[in-house]
Order: sequence, then C-alpha cells, then structure tokens
Amino acid sequence: MKTKKKSKFLTFCMSCMPGAGQMYMGFMKMGLSLMLLFSLTIIVATWMNIGAIAVFCVVEWFYSFFHANHLASLGDEEFENVKDEYLFGIDALPGIKSFVEKYHKLIAYGLILLGISLLWSTMINLLRVILPEQYYFITRIMWQIGNYIPSIVIGSIIIFLGVKLIEGKKMEVWDEKTKTEEKLIEGESKENGQQEER
Repeated sequence: MKTKKKSKFLTFCMSCMPGAGQMYMGFMKMGLSLMLLFSLTIIVATWMNIGAIAVFCVVEWFYSFFHANHLASLGDEEFENVKDEYLFGIDALPGIKSFVEKYHKLIAYGLILLGISLLWSTMINLLRVILPEQYYFITRIMWQIGNYIPSIVIGSIIIFLGVKLIEGKKMEVWDEKTKTEEKLIEGESKENGQQEER
C-alpha cells in the first residue's frame, strides 16, 4: 500500500487509537505492529490478572500517538523516504526457525504453563456445573489458586532475569579486571626483558 500524507486533523483523530494513525497514512506494517502490541498487553494484563502490566499500555499509546503525528508533520521528501516496516524486528521472521531452536526449552515451558492454565480454568467451570452447591467452596479455592499463580510465576521470572542481569554485569566487570591485570603483567614482563637486554 502506497503511503500518503492526509488531513492532519483526521490523522490526529486516528492517532488516538494505537496504530490507526499509521495505517491511515498507509504505514500498514507499523500500524499493525503497534495495534497488536497494545491489544496483547491488555489481553495479558487481563488474563494474568496483573493490573501493573496495563501501565505499558500508557507508554504504547503515547508512543503511537506522537509517532503518527510526527510522521504527519514531516516534509514531503522526508515522508516519502520513511520505510513501512514492522516494529521490534518482526521483519526477521524468516529466522524464526533458528530462534525456536535456540530457545525451544523456554518456549516449551511457556506452552506447558499456558496449557495448564487453560485446563485449570476449564476444570473450575466443569466442577461448578457438576458439583452440588454445598461443594462450591472447592471451585472458589481453585479459582483463588489459579488467580494468584500467574502473578507468582511472572514475579519469579522477573526476579530470575534480574539476578541473571546482575550476574552478567559482574562477569563483565571481572573479565575487564582480568584483562587489565594481564596487560599490566605483559607490560612489566616486556620492561624486564628490555632491561635485561641492556
């Protein structure tokens, strides 16, 4: 689809919905990326029952809004030079095979957790139909467990990633320190060798 500058007022109105402003000007790939990201953030926040994730929606909305209006304010030549590309490296999808091969365990764990979550929700609904009213407390307990587990899992993953980042930083500092010491030792040995030659 050919990109084209259009009414600034209509672009402004369209940009109030993440991705729609970009699509209106013909940047379909950019618009689709932003719209999908915004929608997925809402879905994940609702499904996981973690309201804090919804904060990212605010960031995504402002990014999309100002990005669309910035595109509309470009000169004709600059506007024509803007390439319509998927955001966040989605254009590299042909390399998804190598990505899956590299992170197949993480993907597998993610799919297993998703499957367990869906089965758990189905079991709660099924038991609510099968069990008499006096046993509804079982489904309530199951619902509470299912309600808090995603938050615990996400929190644990965030802590794990944080620890890994700290460890990675320590390793970098250690490597730099080791390299510096090696250079100093090499320098000293060269100086000693030169003195011996004299």
